[in-house]
Amino acid sequence: MNNNFLNKKRTRLLGLFAFIATGGGLIVSTAINEKNIYKTEILIIFGCFFAISLVDHFKQLIEKDDENEN
Repeated sequence: MNNNFLNKKRTRLLGLFAFIATGGGLIVSTAINEKNIYKTEILIIFGCFFAISLVDHFKQLIEKDDENEN
């Protein structure tokens, strides 16, 4: 049972890291290549929403892990 729990935890964290890498990479790449300052400002706003969603998703992962331990 302990091995199964670690497997689920690793899978969830791997998914979170993939989400971070994909979204973060797209935001950074676009910010570097974009010449228009207004589009860059909008991109920064979307980046803030992205960061908020990452924190929320991480909290949900931690809560699920705590529930599975009990």
